Amino acid sequence: MSHEFLVLGTPEVRRGTALVDVGHARQLSVLAVLLVDVNQVVGVDSLLARVWGETPPRQAKAALYSYVSRLRTALDGLPIVRRSGGYVLEADPASIDLHRFRSLVARGRPGEALALVRGEPFGGLHGPWFDGLRETVAREITAAELDHTDARLAAGEHRSLVTELTARATSRPLDERLAGQLMRALIGADQRSDALAHYSQLKHRLADELGLDPGPALRDLHASLVQRPQWSPRQLPAAPTGFTGREAELAALDDGPIVTITGPAGTGKTWLALHWAHAHAADYPDGHLFVDLNGSDPADVVRAFITALGTAPDGIPPEPHAQTALYRTLLADRRMLIVLDNAADTAQVVPLLPGTPRCRVVVTSRERLPGLVTAHGARPVVL
Repeated sequence: MSHEFLVLGTPEVRRGTALVDVGHARQLSVLAVLLVDVNQVVGVDSLLARVWGETPPRQAKAALYSYVSRLRTALDGLPIVRRSGGYVLEADPASIDLHRFRSLVARGRPGEALALVRGEPFGGLHGPWFDGLRETVAREITAAELDHTDARLAAGEHRSLVTELTARATSRPLDERLAGQLMRALIGADQRSDALAHYSQLKHRLADELGLDPGPALRDLHASLVQRPQWSPRQLPAAPTGFTGREAELAALDDGPIVTITGPAGTGKTWLALHWAHAHAADYPDGHLFVDLNGSDPADVVRAFITALGTAPDGIPPEPHAQTALYRTLLADRRMLIVLDNAADTAQVVPLLPGTPRCRVVVTSRERLPGLVTAHGARPVVL
């Protein structure tokens, strides 16, 4: 049975579910140093300085030899090998939570990395080297936290993040990236005035305490709040009259950010979409976009939607990919309903999808559109 080494909190060693006794704090410090540099030789002088400080007592070297011997026994044969004037702990880095954390962050999985953190890293271990290491790891944890927050904002979790980010911003009031995240969460939670107020507070605090202005990213976010027209298009055609039935299909339309309504001609796909859209219009306060895609070039539709969202013609970039990027940027902090009627295929729809699940997309088509279901998680409703 393999060992698991936990240092992102009070250090522990586990073998299966059992806690392994690895001795007192000084002996545990020796193990922690070897874990940080797992599979690398740590010189005896370095070990002494890290565990006892820059001026270790005369008996420290003898104590080190004793601690290493006891650790070998406690770890049941896990090799701590003497080499080239030092020691190396030979172990799988994945068995050490610090190295798993760093690997997950490097692979773009900060949420999983943060789940490994149990408290203050290397809690209870003292000395200048451990104090510096704690600060380094704390910065890595903060960076992972910020990356994870960006991912959660991109997934539309604005409202659920407001309280959490407000508390973090209170403890780190001059962190501009964090301030920007809080502002984005407030915007997404329909609290624009609070976002503007937070920017104003930060600007004054930066000026008073550091003599600085907010950086360009924060200034751009503030400018987008102040200058961007808050157009809320209402493009839905009139609601169908005399609509009855379809309770199961209407209920299915409530599930998921993208829904497809498919079936042969004459089955009432558009009527169903419009009836549901008008019934839920109030849930999308930033507006409603509608287009009949029959024979339409999606690039033309993107430009039309950009214009409907308040962009002047001279502000629309010429390249189609840049237009799509602008379209998704305009939708990023809005809660809108988008109805795409009579889609020919998945390729016609994909450029019109927003980049945030805060918006709801309803697509009607005679085709089943499997690409939207498999690649974009659309919920199919078949008539």
